[in-house]
Amino acid sequence: MPATDPLYSVCDGHLCFDGLDLVKTADAHETPFFVFSERRLRDNVAAVLTSFRRTHAATEVFYASKACSNRWFLGVVRDAGAGVEVNSGGELDKALEAGFEPGQIVFNGVAKTRDEIRRALAAGIRALMVDSLYELDRIGEVARAVDAVAPVAPRIDVHVPTLTHPGLETAHGGKAGIDRDDAAEAFRRAAAHPGLDPVGLHLHIGSQITSVEPYREAIAAALDLVAEVEGAAGVRLRFVNAGGGFAVPYREAPVTCHPSDYFCSLLTAADYAEVVAGAVAARRPDLALFLEPGRSIAATTAVLVARVENEKTKGRRDGMGRRIGDERWVTVDAGFNTLLEHTNYAWYYRTVVASRAGEQADAEFRLAGPLCDGGDVFAGDADSPYRRFPA
Repeated sequence: MPATDPLYSVCDGHLCFDGLDLVKTADAHETPFFVFSERRLRDNVAAVLTSFRRTHAATEVFYASKACSNRWFLGVVRDAGAGVEVNSGGELDKALEAGFEPGQIVFNGVAKTRDEIRRALAAGIRALMVDSLYELDRIGEVARAVDAVAPVAPRIDVHVPTLTHPGLETAHGGKAGIDRDDAAEAFRRAAAHPGLDPVGLHLHIGSQITSVEPYREAIAAALDLVAEVEGAAGVRLRFVNAGGGFAVPYREAPVTCHPSDYFCSLLTAADYAEVVAGAVAARRPDLALFLEPGRSIAATTAVLVARVENEKTKGRRDGMGRRIGDERWVTVDAGFNTLLEHTNYAWYYRTVVASRAGEQADAEFRLAGPLCDGGDVFAGDADSPYRRFPA
């Protein structure tokens, strides 16, 4: 949450989130907990839908439920006008329970089981994104066994680099998708199989992409591939699925923000729409554009509220064990299990002392969680291991 996010304010010295006093709320409930803003969630869905449809009317948004698959959250997303992308049988169950129609659901993932494929076909979902030629054959086998025709969209690795965290890059030789050299074969194979219907082409270049240039390159490559595979397989596709990956700001951005600093972003949904939807509208206006945003829908909708349970001062020592200063530690009741990206990708989340939100935060502390793990320590501000809180 950048300090400039209007959803946050100071109310009588306390941090308020969308008008809710977080200190009073914490006093009334057991911590840790997340607080969600339904208003922000609806605004985020509307921003993507409106921006992209303004440029290409035939745009459909399928929220990537891996970002937050809480059933209430999914229900609001559905009510706000989006579909849903699922990545497992469990997410499929949640989507159906949240009220999504089968035609509002697409199924992604790199390791779909036969049972998940069977359940997706039984539900009658919109399409299965296909990760490999092996999986394409598996889907065909399952479809034939249940006397169904599976709508499929092979996911193609378009080999576009980004400047996001390496673990979030998904279309530059990583584990996901079919190699672009095998794209034509995937569509030929799908077109020839009586249990498969090749309806679209899928790509996804990664997450927290803070520049539109990778999208410009990726959508151009995808549209080139659409023409190639249509000619090779003798089919006419109905959609191109550009995935998601739109960035959100995690800390304050300077006037200029280099894309390699993936914690800050100056881009809006309209910026991505101009490039992605603009390319589809210009080159293939007959195609529907599918999107799978997750982070850009969910990340700014919630705040984690935790309570300080321990404080101490320890010596800071050099490599020889000599004490060269002191470190003040604060331990809260929320560990890295509540913010897994912190541990997986050394992610940065801004932290505020909610009970002293209006005070100057200029004292350095190390911030830790309660888990019996030495790595349960939250990253600091900027390049420092320290967080700055009121003294």
